[in-house]
Amino acid sequence: MKTHEEPIVKFGGGTSSIELYSDYLIIKPSFLEKLSGSEKTIPLDAVVTVSIVQRFLMTPYLQIVTPGMVPSKKDIHNGSNANVVLIQPFQMKKAKQIQEYVSQYKNKKLTQAQPQHQSFSENELDYLKKLNELKECGIITEEEFTAKKKQLLGI
Repeated sequence: MKTHEEPIVKFGGGTSSIELYSDYLIIKPSFLEKLSGSEKTIPLDAVVTVSIVQRFLMTPYLQIVTPGMVPSKKDIHNGSNANVVLIQPFQMKKAKQIQEYVSQYKNKKLTQAQPQHQSFSENELDYLKKLNELKECGIITEEEFTAKKKQLLGI
C-alpha cells in the first residue's frame, strides 16, 4: 500500500472515518473509539460489497463488507470494528462516490480476469479447416464460410 498517496475520497462520521485510495480503503476509529477499535487497511480486491444502509429514523451508514462478514442491524454501534462509517447528510455524495468507485474497480478486475479468446477443441478447429477448404474449392461461398465461422466463434 502507498503511504504518500492522497485519498480519492475521505470523510468521517461519529465513530469512524474512511479514506479511499486507488486500490485500498482505510477505516480509522474516531478518537473516542480508539480504545476498542483499530485502524484497518482493506484492499479493494478483498471487498465483497459497499453498502449504504438507511433505516427509518436512524443515521445512514456506509459499510464495507469483506469475506466472512455477516452484517447485522447492530453494526451501526460497532463503528470501525464492523467496517462502518456514519454518513451525515452533507456526506452522502462522498459515500456514494466510494460505493461507485469500488463497484467500478471490481467490474474492471472481473472484466480483465475473463479470457480474451475462446479456446477450441481439435474437432472445432478441424471443422473450421474443412470449411475453409470447401470455400477454397468453390463448394461454399465466402458468405457461407463467414456465417459458419461466426456461429462457431459465437459472434
